[in-house]
Amino acid sequence: MCESVGVTRRPKQKIRFKNDRPPERSASDRPAAMTGSRAEARPAVNYFEVRPANLPPRLDSLKALTKSGVRGYPDVDAAQALLAGVMRKDRVRGDVLDLSAMGGLLGSLPGVTLRAVEGSAAALSALAAGGLDAHAAVPGESLLERWPDRARTVALVLAGDRGNAYAAAQVAWAHACTPPGGTLYIAGDRDKGFDRYVRLAGNAFGAGEVVARDGGMRVAKLIRRPGPTPALPDPEGFEAFGVTVVGLPGVFSAAKPDKATALMLGALERLDPDGSALNGKDVLDLGCGTGLIGAWAARRGATVTLVDGDLPSVRSAQATLAASGLTGAAVHSDVDAALDPAATFDVILTNPPFHVGRGVVLDVAREFIAAATRRLRPGGTLHLVANDFLPYEADLRALGEVRETLREAGFKVLTVTRA
Repeated sequence: MCESVGVTRRPKQKIRFKNDRPPERSASDRPAAMTGSRAEARPAVNYFEVRPANLPPRLDSLKALTKSGVRGYPDVDAAQALLAGVMRKDRVRGDVLDLSAMGGLLGSLPGVTLRAVEGSAAALSALAAGGLDAHAAVPGESLLERWPDRARTVALVLAGDRGNAYAAAQVAWAHACTPPGGTLYIAGDRDKGFDRYVRLAGNAFGAGEVVARDGGMRVAKLIRRPGPTPALPDPEGFEAFGVTVVGLPGVFSAAKPDKATALMLGALERLDPDGSALNGKDVLDLGCGTGLIGAWAARRGATVTLVDGDLPSVRSAQATLAASGLTGAAVHSDVDAALDPAATFDVILTNPPFHVGRGVVLDVAREFIAAATRRLRPGGTLHLVANDFLPYEADLRALGEVRETLREAGFKVLTVTRA
């Protein structure tokens, strides 16, 4: 079985444009922050299309599926690729619990029966397309009901880019899910804290060592000794805009308001000083994170739906609504895929993500805008906040005239009312 264990702001990253559509403006017309960024030109993609992942030549006998929004897309995550190579070399067979399954690469290893676990709705879509009955969970959640017997082999790719608390939670979860005498294969990026997290794992597991290196990627192999599982980090939280926010480990802006979100909510409050504009309106918080935006709208009388593709974020949004004494629906969804096809809204509020793992990928944010065209009622309004160099205006014009409500401190708030 997998034992239950008690249940950060992401570090700033250098901006690299990956898998973006060709820019519509010339280099001379682009903001200075975009000029010099590496934007790979390719045709517009169907965001929801699931396709075979590009694998490194050394893994050409294996397979994985992927789609926009999955870590590593259109390739496989580099740490997971190294992990698969090590496990193939070790001739791992039988049941393998993969706590970061992504597109199911480890399930294509000869003789492996994969128990796939994921918190990404996009990755869960890819796994389902590959015929894998994956389990949606966040670090610390018990897997006992799904798999009463614990697999002797557990695999984990550390998401160091999600911060120390999330990686520590992953390590504790992996320990709880590995039986005494069982093996954990743990992979990650040296530049994202791998050595630190492996030392943390070693303190709990006992015997273990780094067994593979490839550039910055690392894989360690640990054997679990009997002993207690480390405690999970406590949730973080804060009070802002009349909302009590609860942030689970790894959720964006878990400890204090994200600056872009705060700017947008401040701008909207100035436009609606008596707080009546949202009363009785149906509001969608798209990419809800901790749930601050959706809870703020609920506080102002809206009927709210909060959506995120990241399951820890959905759990945080649910906790934020509860802690604030508010009601609303928090939905785990790859953009709007899990919403009722007929659901539409008077107002959509969004601070769209543009990071997937280490890369900057605009496909997800652009699908947020496409979702707004599907979900916004005639006369309804979209409010979007973004870094001021991100080129969303052309996509937004499909909805209507784009107005810049605010430009401040490197961010902009864009508003579009549907005709």
